[in-house]
Amino acid sequence: MQPQQYQQLAETEDRHWWHQSRQTLTARYLDQMALGDHARILDVGCGAGGTTRFLLRYGSVVGLDRSERSLAHAIRKAPAATLVQGDANQLGTLFAPASFDLITFFNVLYHQWMRDDQAIIEGAARLLRPGGHLLLTEPAFQLLWRRHDRLDMGKRRYRMRDFRQFFERAGLGFTTGQYFNALAVPACLVLALSDKMRSPRHDADGETGAGDQHEQAAEMAVPRAPLNDALRRYMGLESRLLGAVQIPLGVTLLAVARK
Repeated sequence: MQPQQYQQLAETEDRHWWHQSRQTLTARYLDQMALGDHARILDVGCGAGGTTRFLLRYGSVVGLDRSERSLAHAIRKAPAATLVQGDANQLGTLFAPASFDLITFFNVLYHQWMRDDQAIIEGAARLLRPGGHLLLTEPAFQLLWRRHDRLDMGKRRYRMRDFRQFFERAGLGFTTGQYFNALAVPACLVLALSDKMRSPRHDADGETGAGDQHEQAAEMAVPRAPLNDALRRYMGLESRLLGAVQIPLGVTLLAVARK
């Protein structure tokens, strides 16, 4: 993330429909895990601390992030958590084996600085206790790749089968998964196709200018209250529907594995 994005994320994640809806959906899965009163949880790529604070309702939480800027926000949002500055690429060596009952990744592996997805998941598997869970969300379907992903320093989007393979190779059992935010698929597909027809710009080399920063800030901004509330209600409806029906499309995927 660009430095200014940490500040914006810290200011918006508690009110934005997207972050609220992802937490609501995640809670449904965590409630089913019966983690126990003394669960140890690792939030990899904890960002500005919103997910870390959310996870505190399920146990004691360690938030890990490589960015000092990010952790400065996280310590204010989740003072009860233990915050550690470290590189997730070395995840398996940062903590003792079998230290955690739950490890989470919320749109983390997607980023360019995550060098080897398989190795990182194998590191997470090493840190899980027997019976422990890994839960992650990541952007879905490479067909939806667009300029926003490049500005967000993304490297790829995923299919559920990718994580089935990652988990199996890491010695984890895939337990459940689903795509979500199906409503946004048509809009994202139009943007992706439009992006492919445009001439490539300097964002391909990782540099961003003022126009790029403004565009990314607009993507992250909280919509006006009526729209924000409407999207949150839609996502709540979709979440309840997903309890009974698997939707084969979505902008994001959620996957769960168990050791």
